[in-house]
Order: sequence, then structure tokens, then C-alpha cells
Amino acid sequence: MEANGTGRTKRDWLAFDRADYLGTKIILGIAVVGSVLFGLVGPVVSAVTNAPLPVSYTTKITSGIELPRGATHDGEATMELLLTNATLGERLTQALPEFLIAGLTIAVAWMLFQLLRSTQAREPFTLRNVRRINTIALVIGLGWIVVQFAQGVADNAIQTMGRLPDNGDLAFVFTFTPLPLVVMLVIALIGEAFRRGVQIRDDVEGLV
Repeated sequence: MEANGTGRTKRDWLAFDRADYLGTKIILGIAVVGSVLFGLVGPVVSAVTNAPLPVSYTTKITSGIELPRGATHDGEATMELLLTNATLGERLTQALPEFLIAGLTIAVAWMLFQLLRSTQAREPFTLRNVRRINTIALVIGLGWIVVQFAQGVADNAIQTMGRLPDNGDLAFVFTFTPLPLVVMLVIALIGEAFRRGVQIRDDVEGLV
């Protein structure tokens, strides 16, 4: 807040005030609860109730299908299937990416919550916060690569489940997205800025 010519205070909309801290904590709480419900509890409930297991299946097109005029297919089609009486191994394979995403979300949310607490207490430039920021960078960058690999395993798992009459040539399809590595780099640079802030604060305190 700052005063203008009339004596009234004018809010600085770029400042992170008490309401912003509270709103951010609520959002983090919602993210954690959602991760627990959908990423952890959901697959367990589906397994207990023996609900059909959704899987992706990529296969060769062996019969004619209607296509838009002038369009041709590349010889493959991906379908969403519902497996009945799925085994525990099949459910674990499909649930692994969700488990990992839930775990990563909870870990990042907890560290962000700790960062908010120290920032709200006007102590943002600490070595502990530097470690937290660097850990968040590693969790998002490297952790998401593991998630992408687990998703590739899940997407290709039906090829090895023994449910297909003829598996044919097995080919592992893995989609890699470099965006998490870019995000990791940006967050790591923020951590470096915080580390420089810690050094400046220590130098100033040493002069006093």
C-alpha cells in the first residue's frame, strides 16, 4: 500500500499480500487433495470394485475404414479399450504413471508451502529455501521424465499381456516432451538467484 495526494492508500497489485498467500495455500491444498483422490485412491477403488481397466491399444489397420475425401491413413490406429477382469499386475502397470504424478505433485506442493511460509515470515533468502527450489527443479525435470517413461510402458503394456491373439512384432513407443527440462532449468535459475540473495544478505550483515 502507498498513500496518494488525497491521503488514501493505493494498493500495489504486484505485491504478494496476505490474501495472495492464503489463496495460493488453498490452491496447493486442492492440488494435494486432488492428487490423493484421483492418483492414489482412484486406482485402488477401481481394483477393489473390479471396474473395467481403460488401456490404449495401437494396432495395424487391416480392413477398410471410411476416411475424409483425399485423406489416407498411416497404417496404424490407436483405440481406447476397457479390459474386464484385469489382473493386479495389469492394474499396477496402468496406475503407475498416476501414482508417480500424485507423488510428484504432493512433493512439489509441500516444498512450495514451506517456501510460502518462510516468505510470509520475511525470510525468503535462506540456504534451506535454495535447496527447496533446486529440489523442486529436479522433481519436475527428472521426475517427469520417469513419468513419461512409465506412461510409455503403460501404453505398450497390452502388447505383452497375452490378451492379443497375435502380438506380431513388438515395438516400444515412447513419447518424450522436453518441456519439463526447460521448466527445470528456469526453476534452477531462480534457485541460483536466491543463492546470490543469501550471499548478499550475509555480506550486508557482515558489514553491520
